[in-house]
Amino acid sequence: MNKVQDTMEVAGMFKVPRMLTLVLSLSLFGATGAMASSVWGEFEGYSKVKTVINDVEKQFTDSEVPAFLVKGSAVLPVRALSESLQALVRWDNNTKTVSVYKPNVHMFVAEKVNDDYSIKSPFGRVPKGKKIDFAVFAQVDSMKTPFYSFKISIETPSGEQAVAPHEKVVNGQKENFWYPWPFSVSFDEAGDYVIKFSIKLDEDGDYTVVSQKVIVSE
Repeated sequence: MNKVQDTMEVAGMFKVPRMLTLVLSLSLFGATGAMASSVWGEFEGYSKVKTVINDVEKQFTDSEVPAFLVKGSAVLPVRALSESLQALVRWDNNTKTVSVYKPNVHMFVAEKVNDDYSIKSPFGRVPKGKKIDFAVFAQVDSMKTPFYSFKISIETPSGEQAVAPHEKVVNGQKENFWYPWPFSVSFDEAGDYVIKFSIKLDEDGDYTVVSQKVIVSE
């Protein structure tokens, strides 16, 4: 029985709209990779592989490259894997190089914040129906690539924006920083209110969530 490889390597490229097409190769155990077909179907003559990340199955549309087997190795799209793990992907077409970045982003929330943003009352649960003025504190380090902007947003349990997101343009290198921002939210629904810290690498790119924090309304 083969051992799981400790490294991940670029394995191939297919033309698929709206997503990076580079893939990561992860070896599987023994004879599993030798199967000629899969219960999950076929892709370009290769057996598809079911992908589960943090106990959640990753779904692929018909226009996306799914996970599949090549010579006993599972091949996964870099973009799909990185977004599931809340990492950033940068593609250099000139050098045909894909770079994955995973900054350390820590967030917490607190009420009764002084003008100097000193912290008095951190919290993680609120009574349903209560409106609270609080600040979100984000500490970021190990951001190893320049980026255009970041955004802090708060979603209700039903997936709507609880308040308008806050965005800040950086447009350069900022490897380590600390950032607080005030919000006023009425917790009208029971369930998880999700605070998301997202980063946009380029001005015309999309935001990628790199950290989440939950406030429970009950």
